[in-house]
Amino acid sequence: MVVGVIVSKTARQVDRLFDYDVPMSLCGKIQIGSRVIVPFGKKNMLCEGYVFEIKENGDQENLKQIVDVKDALPVFDKKGAELIEWLCDKTLCTHIEAVSLLVPTGTNTSFEKWVYLSDMLQAERDSLLEKSPIKKDIVNELLKAEGKMELSSLVSMWKTNIRPHISALEKSGIIKIIQKDSVSVKERFVRCASLAADESDTEKAYTELIKKAPKQAKIIDVLGSSGDMILSDLLRVCATTHASANALCKKGIIKIYEAQLKRNPSADKNIKPEAFKELTDEQQKVKDVLCGALEKNESKPFLLHGVTGSGKTEIYMHLIARAIELGKTAIVLVPEISLTPLMTKRFISRFKDRVAILHSALSLGERYDEYMRIKRGEVDVVVGARSAIFAPLDNIGAVIIDEEHESTYKSEMSPRYHARDVAIKRAEQYRATVVLASATPSVESYYKAKTGEYQLLELNERINKKKMPTVYVVDMRKELENANRSMFSDMLSHELLYNIEHGEQSILFLNRRGFSTFVSCRSCGYVAKCPHCNISLTYHRHKNTLECHYCGYTRENYTICPECTSRYIKYFGAGTQKLEEELKNKFEGITTVRMDFDTTMTKSAHEKLLSKFENEKADVLIGTQMVSKGLDFENVTLVGVVAADASLYIDDYKSGERTFNLITQVCGRAGRGGLEGRAIVQTYTPEHSAIIHAKNHDYKGFYEDEIKLREAMNYPPFCELVSIIITGKNEKLAHECARAFASKLNIKLKNECRQKTLLLGPSVAAISKIKDKYRYGVLIKCENADGLNDILKSVMSDFMCSKYSRYITASIDKNPSSLS
Repeated sequence: MVVGVIVSKTARQVDRLFDYDVPMSLCGKIQIGSRVIVPFGKKNMLCEGYVFEIKENGDQENLKQIVDVKDALPVFDKKGAELIEWLCDKTLCTHIEAVSLLVPTGTNTSFEKWVYLSDMLQAERDSLLEKSPIKKDIVNELLKAEGKMELSSLVSMWKTNIRPHISALEKSGIIKIIQKDSVSVKERFVRCASLAADESDTEKAYTELIKKAPKQAKIIDVLGSSGDMILSDLLRVCATTHASANALCKKGIIKIYEAQLKRNPSADKNIKPEAFKELTDEQQKVKDVLCGALEKNESKPFLLHGVTGSGKTEIYMHLIARAIELGKTAIVLVPEISLTPLMTKRFISRFKDRVAILHSALSLGERYDEYMRIKRGEVDVVVGARSAIFAPLDNIGAVIIDEEHESTYKSEMSPRYHARDVAIKRAEQYRATVVLASATPSVESYYKAKTGEYQLLELNERINKKKMPTVYVVDMRKELENANRSMFSDMLSHELLYNIEHGEQSILFLNRRGFSTFVSCRSCGYVAKCPHCNISLTYHRHKNTLECHYCGYTRENYTICPECTSRYIKYFGAGTQKLEEELKNKFEGITTVRMDFDTTMTKSAHEKLLSKFENEKADVLIGTQMVSKGLDFENVTLVGVVAADASLYIDDYKSGERTFNLITQVCGRAGRGGLEGRAIVQTYTPEHSAIIHAKNHDYKGFYEDEIKLREAMNYPPFCELVSIIITGKNEKLAHECARAFASKLNIKLKNECRQKTLLLGPSVAAISKIKDKYRYGVLIKCENADGLNDILKSVMSDFMCSKYSRYITASIDKNPSSLS
């Protein structure tokens, strides 16, 4: 048997199939998607790879042999291999980058080189080392380390490069270099204990030991009442040591054994079962259409446009229940990790332990165990953020993308895929039903629904005909005229006070974290900037630090201007920290919960904060866009949008759409229980289309205005975009490379392209430097971005062979979520 293998190397030069011979002992283990260990390169160093092709009667002459097969189950099947090829074509990534999306983080095999002293006689070794003091020193270090040491550790002990000396020692036979493989994440096993003797022997032993060895008797008692236990937990409960357990084991009273510890992120949640809710007539019509498509195995995407509070999630539940009845599985995506606990809780309450969770906030062990549960077929439903779209489910019946308009569904790292595109591709493979759902669908998705590419379904009313919240727009220019310079308009202050007095809850939304957005000197105008990025530092008051939100750089706050030594340092702008402080100053005794990146960095922080707000009845939830969607609290009757203009004038064609979406979504958190809701939007531009339509909950009106602008300016959905970003530490070289890249691209587009295109740039990127790398951008407007693949690959290949490739990186992003 001969197999085609993609090796785990990121270089594009080796992004192709390499043929390997399969020894007879491994033939029965090899499948498409098998993870294998192979020798690679001139030195035949061991390397991980994945089988993409099997040739039963290939040419085996002079082929290297596969060394080992790593897993009992293949990482992916034929459909997975097809998906990987599609990703490579769609995003222009390498095969191994695409494979990484299907493999749990931490399960890759890494190889370390270890240096061992050979069995050479000391006299012979000494004679060979006589003329080289440095080689003698290397050998002495190995002797101190009992004859073996990890190569990188050995090299790091010298300031000079000793690798040539190590190679010479290896050639002379004094040392051997051996590769050792290791995996960061795997199944975890723990020692457990259980009763081994029959009931009469156990009782007899307990009676004998109660006075002579009370600790041993305690172990018998606890195991008798609790059953099998993890040994460490048992010893802690019994306040005893391993000696007691081992003594009982020798007597045959208990048994100590190893068992796999299942790291289930939902195991301790104590979620109560919940019955399916009766659907409204409007919901029932939507459910019937979706279930009909599911039963007919139709893979055409549906766009479900339902106002906030219209019961979209309940429809998901009914659709998934029908899929499970048909022996199928389902994937549900949410845009924010903060929404995963809420959605997971609801799904587990219906589908119990047949639900798995996948998102980056889980530990590597938890993710691995959830992945293996899915792989073994123990799961019907997977709930998670963007990466959950690659869950190794079989026989998929439904794929649901909640809040489909969110930009978080687009990956900003290679492979730069959009979860919506992957969902549609996987649905085609399994003939599954795709549901793209939102109260504010993306303009592109709604356009596709209007033109027939998607099927449009609508929910125009809230459940039980509850009223949409009344939205009031406050012109902050008039507040200034009335000498109100605080973050709260008179109306918002009044409504907050009303809620506090009446025991109702409020949400305040401000899409900026930190205390102040920048710090400046009033004497000379100096602005504190990040030394590694061309961006101002944000002031964080609770730590008294200035931080960069792009690279993580942190420094102590300035008390004296570093330019002119003036003490007149002023803080400008406001973030969630400042909002919380001003709120507490204004309303004495108010209780708050703040949700932003700074407060949600620890594990399960999202869940704990939301639980605190719901269960402890805090007066106000303050947050960034984490609080703008998916939250359903019955006692929330007021929403305040503190600075509606924050996203309105960002240098991006989608800024109006983002502003409308954020305002509409966050206002929709109010009035979802028995009490009517209201929302207050504070703005300096109340006349803007996005503000006006958000006030009236008028998505269709906003869409009509926005689509005219997009058509006039030739932006998506009337064209597709390709963004190329050139980055490098040398500004002049990066600019030069960007010009050369754009020039070659322009020539090829004119000579080889059959579609209408417009190339813009190169120009300085919106943020010109990030992490010490200068950034230049080139933008292509075209009819079909995938149609430019050959040209883009050709120009990228030329770049990889050019003088720039050592110092400059180039990345290609089709239809980026943002141009800023």
